[in-house]
Amino acid sequence: MNKTHSKAAYVDYIVKLPERSQEEFCRWVYRFMGNAQFIYPQHLAEKHQKFARVLIDRYSPKAYTSG
Repeated sequence: MNKTHSKAAYVDYIVKLPERSQEEFCRWVYRFMGNAQFIYPQHLAEKHQKFARVLIDRYSPKAYTSG
């Protein structure tokens, strides 16, 4: 709990999805990239991390100086 606002600092969700729904769910999570984290399954956590690194590379200062 956040003692200042008496609100939860985070919420854990466990969502069981069929394989066919995982891609759509990933797109939903990516909308909240700064506030969401995959923990399990490992392949989704790694995919989320890779996507975050692509964004970091896109917006890093060297991306603007290499052109």
